[in-house]
Amino acid sequence: MICAGIKTSDNVYFLADSLFSEETITKYHLFFIYDIREFLNTLDYLNTLDGSLFIPSHCEATDDISYLITLNKNKVKEIMDKICNACKNEMTFEEMLKYIFDEYNLVMNANQYVLVGSTIRSYLSYLLDENKLGYEFKDNKMLWKQV
Repeated sequence: MICAGIKTSDNVYFLADSLFSEETITKYHLFFIYDIREFLNTLDYLNTLDGSLFIPSHCEATDDISYLITLNKNKVKEIMDKICNACKNEMTFEEMLKYIFDEYNLVMNANQYVLVGSTIRSYLSYLLDENKLGYEFKDNKMLWKQV
C-alpha cells in the first residue's frame, strides 16, 4: 500500500513517492525502492483508486495514472530481467552494480553508489524470494546466479 499518501475530501490523491514520473524513469532508469514486492503491491493498489485528480511528488497532476503505473511496472520488470540475464554467469554484488550502471550509462558517485546499490540489493532480495536467483559463497565472495 502507499507508504505516504493523502486523499482529500474532494477526491484528490497526493501520492508522494509511490509513483515515479516518465521523466524520472527515462532519465535515471533506477529509482530508490526499499521493497520491490511492496512497491509492486502499491502500484496494484493505485490502479484501484478512483479519484478526480492524482498528484505524484515528481510529476504533473493528472486525472489518470494508469499510464504511469504501467511505465513503473514495466521498468521494474525490465530491471529484473537485466539482473536475471546478468546472473547467467555468477556475479558479485559489485559486478552487478557495475553492470547495471554500464547498461543504463549511469555515472557512479558516492550518492549513486548508496542509493542505486540499495535498490539493486532490494531487487536481488526480491528475486531470491521469488526463486529466480540464488547465491553461493566461493573464495569468501557471495556470488549471485540464476536458479
